[in-house]
Amino acid sequence: MKIAQQIVGVNQRLGNTAVPNMQGTTRVVFDTRPTTGTDQTLEFFNGVSSRLYPLSNINQNKFEVGESLAITVIALGTYTTATPTLTTGLLSPLFQSPQTTCIFNLYIGNQRVLKDIELCYGGVSLGETNLQSSSPPVIFRLESPIVIPPQIEFYATARIQSNSSLDGLSFICALGGQGTLLNTKSTF
Repeated sequence: MKIAQQIVGVNQRLGNTAVPNMQGTTRVVFDTRPTTGTDQTLEFFNGVSSRLYPLSNINQNKFEVGESLAITVIALGTYTTATPTLTTGLLSPLFQSPQTTCIFNLYIGNQRVLKDIELCYGGVSLGETNLQSSSPPVIFRLESPIVIPPQIEFYATARIQSNSSLDGLSFICALGGQGTLLNTKSTF
């Protein structure tokens, strides 16, 4: 099934029949959270209204009417300062050594749709979907897209365990893929 068909199908099952007339787009949403210590559980996208750009590029953890996103990529990385600017290294590799792990969960409408995904599994050559370079990947590619429909809250959690201190780091979580935007006229 094509991603556009999956977006339409999910929305139609929820009673939203207008999605085929919306404008198609490519979209990435992101949120940033600071850390301390060596073990952290971070929650991304909840309370996002209190974080302005460049800490986040959305103002609520649900999409407006007509907007949806089929997630095909999850990116998780670090900023080297607590308050990132465009001049700091945006997505430095999260895992510099095998002593750091991250268990990731994604929730849509309080239903867990990704459960306990170890985001650095591609770094141990379990599959080629994640491998970006010789270092552990920042980007996790989903085998099957997950659709976030309009007006449904979503959030993600990341349980990070490390032998190194995480003090002074801010972690960024980005969800990307194909989506829709409200279209009141015609599709381009």
